[in-house]
Amino acid sequence: MSIEPWLHFAHIGAAMIWVGGGVVLMVVGLRVRRSGDVAFMSEFARTLSYVGLRVLTPAVVVVLASGIWLVLQQSRSFGELWILLALGAFALAFLIGAVFLSRNAIALERLATGANSDAPRAREALDRWIFGYLVVLALLVFTLWDMIFKPSL
Repeated sequence: MSIEPWLHFAHIGAAMIWVGGGVVLMVVGLRVRRSGDVAFMSEFARTLSYVGLRVLTPAVVVVLASGIWLVLQQSRSFGELWILLALGAFALAFLIGAVFLSRNAIALERLATGANSDAPRAREALDRWIFGYLVVLALLVFTLWDMIFKPSL
């Protein structure tokens, strides 16, 4: 049996975890935002870092590794348009997550936790996180389109 079906399985499964996990976090984040409860914001911020490190980050690594392995396995060129688009969208989503989202999750936790909690500023950090993840989800939906239709020049 070829390894290729297993690579597809890993690639698609990890992408499902990344997208599905992000959608769930987004829905919970919107609920937290509506509540305005600082304790709820603090718990959500702790959940973000917990889930991010233990679920989303491994999924992102598997998506990238299995995607590269699939390109090599299928003897495709990294210069094909659809592969370049996918790698570009991945890089942008990864950078937004690693820099912007993590920074705002840390700020949210700091602003929502402890005796000096600041609900308005915590809500602003949560709003920035929600906006950033909407951008990531848009990039992931674009990547899904790219993977299915494989545009070329």
